[in-house]
Amino acid sequence: MIVIGVDLAGKPSNPTGLCAKEGEGKVFKTVYSEKEITSFIEEFKPLVVAIDAPIMKGEPRIRLADKLLRRYGALPPTLESMRDLTIRGSRLAERLSKHYEVIEVFPTATAKILKIYRRDYRRTADILGVNVRNKHELDAYLCCLTAEYYLKGEVERIGDSDGWVIVPRKLVSH
Repeated sequence: MIVIGVDLAGKPSNPTGLCAKEGEGKVFKTVYSEKEITSFIEEFKPLVVAIDAPIMKGEPRIRLADKLLRRYGALPPTLESMRDLTIRGSRLAERLSKHYEVIEVFPTATAKILKIYRRDYRRTADILGVNVRNKHELDAYLCCLTAEYYLKGEVERIGDSDGWVIVPRKLVSH
């Protein structure tokens, strides 16, 4: 069962981290354009694509999910730096959802819930035993872990009909 994690950048000029995971097998990549992102996803044909970006229809706004995830450090989609990410993520999710199941995730919350979060991403990567080139690839891996918990039904849905963010259930251990 292949899952893909996307740590999406708000602008194509900034790095987006990707991870494809099947069991213990992992492939990491850092890309920039939407074409690179979709090509990577099409190559692996995943069951689930987990995207770290607010996904919503219409203008960026603050949803219940955003308010509830503030305790994990989530930034509001209306913040200037988050607007581009929200618009780009929503557009990407809409295109991908025609072919794949797409879920919105928040890797920082995943790491904190699993009690593996460290401020220095390299320490979190060491705990997980993954060899990543940057924080974006680590976050993409955490997106994959969330997608695996999702497929096993070991998650909580945070939010409401305006938008759901998937996180691991608090009692789950990695």
